[in-house]
Amino acid sequence: MNTEQTNNKSISVIIPVFNEQGNIFPLYEELVNTLDNKVKLEYDIMFVDDGSNDDSWTIIRDLSKTDNRVTGIRLSRNFGHQMALLAGYDFASGDLIVTLDADMQDPPELIGEMIKKYNEGFDIVYAARSNRDNDSYLKRFTAKAFYKLMAILGVEVIPNHAEYRLITKRVLKHFLRFGERNLFIRGIFPLIGYRYYVLSYERQERELDKSKYSIIKMLEFALNGLTSFSILPLRLSSVFGFIISLLALVLIGWNFFAKIIGITFLIGNSIIISIFFLGGIQLFFLGVIGEYIGRIYKEVRERPRYIIDEIIKSNQEKKI
Repeated sequence: MNTEQTNNKSISVIIPVFNEQGNIFPLYEELVNTLDNKVKLEYDIMFVDDGSNDDSWTIIRDLSKTDNRVTGIRLSRNFGHQMALLAGYDFASGDLIVTLDADMQDPPELIGEMIKKYNEGFDIVYAARSNRDNDSYLKRFTAKAFYKLMAILGVEVIPNHAEYRLITKRVLKHFLRFGERNLFIRGIFPLIGYRYYVLSYERQERELDKSKYSIIKMLEFALNGLTSFSILPLRLSSVFGFIISLLALVLIGWNFFAKIIGITFLIGNSIIISIFFLGGIQLFFLGVIGEYIGRIYKEVRERPRYIIDEIIKSNQEKKI
């Protein structure tokens, strides 16, 4: 490790939590062991409770009372994973900021490798899965389709990267300038720029409980990513509408020509099929347009992106 670069540096570790009572303490122990023995930097650990309804907050509160390096932030309700991360970023004070999930699938010892890459001059270090062998076929297929579709839309995202990353303080400063309510963090950091490195690792299987990300939440997350960085779907609806209109004009011309030369058709069923087909296409693209309008509506209201109920640090509880 280049001590000249990391000398007098501090690191903040942000962990969003939602119903992870069984994983919080083991993760804390692994983190402390890594940060004390391998990283050896001044550090703080921030648990952001995203409205858990189990004993997660009780465990976080107890940890913050016994270890002054632990801060607990409790949101007033479940605002979602991205907003919990945002809350952590808002309160991060370290020169380096690391985020990882609380499900014990991201190995804390990788933080040491991240810091080595920082010492080599990288401002962002993404930890990306080397494979998805532990996922179901459906999850592998949908993940692959998502990344391909994002690439088609011209959105830069790091394939197989979740939220395990290291950023520097200057990257954080620029990130916090993004004020949108429909937040898709994975797409924002590549947009910021700066030198980055992708660190591959093998993600562990989840041992306790099950993932809190349902199919509906994953679809909503993917849709948010697809619409947050590109208006290509809107342009495609215009192009498709133009093609259908052009095709209709060709058919009108053909019918006119057929009448002149005396050709007749049996087109009753084809007309009905065409009506249903075109009606479905129209409704689909109206839905696409409606999705964008809905997101504009959320943005212009400028409601708080999250609300904090309580912060506890160094045995001091503060209600917000």
